[in-house]
Amino acid sequence: MNRSPISLSEPGHQHRHLPPPAHPVWIFATLFFSYGLNLMFSLFNQVWLPDVLALTLVYWAIYQPRVVGMTIAFVCGLLMDVHNGSVLGQQSLAYVTLTYLALMMHRRVTWFGAGGQALHILPILLISQLIVLLIRLWFDGLWPGISWFSQSFTGALMWPLVMWALSSPQRRRKPED
Repeated sequence: MNRSPISLSEPGHQHRHLPPPAHPVWIFATLFFSYGLNLMFSLFNQVWLPDVLALTLVYWAIYQPRVVGMTIAFVCGLLMDVHNGSVLGQQSLAYVTLTYLALMMHRRVTWFGAGGQALHILPILLISQLIVLLIRLWFDGLWPGISWFSQSFTGALMWPLVMWALSSPQRRRKPED
C-alpha cells in the first residue's frame, strides 16, 4: 500500500501562513514602549494593572524566538529592578523564567486562537509572579495579599489586545511564498 504524506494544501486541511518576521527595530521599540508603560503604571500603585513588559516579552518569545530570548529578558528585568528599588535580580529571574516557559511552548501556543493562548499565558504569568513573591517573602517577610495575583489575570485578559497591537506591522505585509 502506497501512502503519501498529508499535505496541508489538500482539501479538508487549512493552509496556514506563518506571519512574516517582525523588524528588529519594531521589536525593540515595543519593548521600550512597554517599559515606559510599566513605569507609568507604577505611579498609580494599583495591584491589578498588568505587567505590560512581561506580556511583550512573552509575545516576542513566542512569535520571534530567535530575536527575543533570555538575555533580553534579563536586561529588562534588571531595568525593572532598578526602577522598583527591589533586590537586584528578582525581576530578572522572573522575566527569564517566563521567557523560558514561553520559548518552551512557542510552537504549541501558536496553534490556538487568542482565548486559548490567553489560557496558556496565564500560568506563565502566575509562575513569574510567584517567583517575585517568594523572593520578596524571603527578604522582606511581607505578604502582599491574594489580590496581588490579579495582575496575572488582568494580563491574560489583555493578551488578545497585546497580540493585535504587536502583530500590526506583520498584518500589513503580505506573506511571501
